Amino acid sequence: MKKAPSKRKHTSLENALRALKSFSEEEPELGVSELAEKLGLALSTTHRLLATLAEEDFVVKNPATNKYTIGLSVLQLTNTVTEQIKIIKESYPILKQLTEDTGESSHVGILDGSQVIYLQKVDGIYPVKLDSYLGKRNPIHCTSSGQIILAFQPDHIVEEILQPPLPTYTPFTLTNKHDIYEKLKKARQMGVVTSDQEFRHNIYSIGAPIYKDSRHVVASINIAGPVKRILPHKKYCIEKVLRASKELSTIIQRRS
Repeated sequence: MKKAPSKRKHTSLENALRALKSFSEEEPELGVSELAEKLGLALSTTHRLLATLAEEDFVVKNPATNKYTIGLSVLQLTNTVTEQIKIIKESYPILKQLTEDTGESSHVGILDGSQVIYLQKVDGIYPVKLDSYLGKRNPIHCTSSGQIILAFQPDHIVEEILQPPLPTYTPFTLTNKHDIYEKLKKARQMGVVTSDQEFRHNIYSIGAPIYKDSRHVVASINIAGPVKRILPHKKYCIEKVLRASKELSTIIQRRS
């Protein structure tokens, strides 16, 4: 007689995530015993789990009911996700227009640790497409989408991201910290940055910041394409990228 397959034990991380997903509009508060029953865990295990989550503000105990509810850390994550969804939704028509104006692929990216990640993209009109896609991660120090965000970050974040050794992708990649700081300073002053084959051979890109308010940059918008197509029309392309940047920033600020 075959033995029934044993149930896989959940890891501590899985149990923590399952616990957080147990809270809902119908059940915004849960006691230790209620959560233990939902998760199929012992009371002692559930108590330790909630204590750990409470230490990090993912849950908070209501002294009036002796039950737990979602804490500030979850709300902060929710705000971050909400902001990203807003950027994704609002940016598409603007990117579409930017690509129609320039013919080149356009992207919106955000800072993610020491990389920039694309949240939205519109392919260029030309047959040969760039190797870029939604969710693609690129280095910050040598891409226009990364450099323009970095230019507006606090000094300690810039210092942390630019810790040597920085990877070299082409002979044009800036890896000297002084050179990069000078470029970021100029980008901050001009409100735009260009990357001439710093990340990929024969690829030129132009990036501008997306503002959440008058002081905080939350994303970047850029175009990228072959040097021979963009460079002869550099001034025109910069104007179009800046216009798109201003338009998207205005929409995001208005709807915040």
